[in-house]
Amino acid sequence: MTREEKCLLAIERGFTYNPETGKIYGIHNKEIERNINGYIQFLVKHNEKLYKIYAHHFAWYWVYKNCNFEQIDHINFVKNDNRIKNLRTVNNQQNHFNRPNVKGFTKCGKKYYSHIKFNGKSIHIGTYETEQEARDAYLKAKEKYHVI
Repeated sequence: MTREEKCLLAIERGFTYNPETGKIYGIHNKEIERNINGYIQFLVKHNEKLYKIYAHHFAWYWVYKNCNFEQIDHINFVKNDNRIKNLRTVNNQQNHFNRPNVKGFTKCGKKYYSHIKFNGKSIHIGTYETEQEARDAYLKAKEKYHVI
């Protein structure tokens, strides 16, 4: 079953979405709170089979009536914040650009080597004396290469 078919089935069964709060409500108007690895998910039954739906996919479909996306990104990094203003469509590479925990440098001996990934390649930014210099260089390169 496609993503769109799952979303249509959920709507048919009575699931709803509030774009302002990002909350999904089930058949009995009960908030869906099933959190798996940080993402809100719910199940819809059809012909004795259960289908898993991610809340952010359902939210996007509810608002835009479209499931033609590679991935949905949570802009603020909070996986269960499904307000429509916090969601955007991205490809896999763009989704990785939005990772908050990437430091962008490595230490080798007494020097720090700054690098960034772009289009599947690692780009050497420079060699620095301090961790902060390497981090700053990475952040500057991130603005150049990781523009969404």
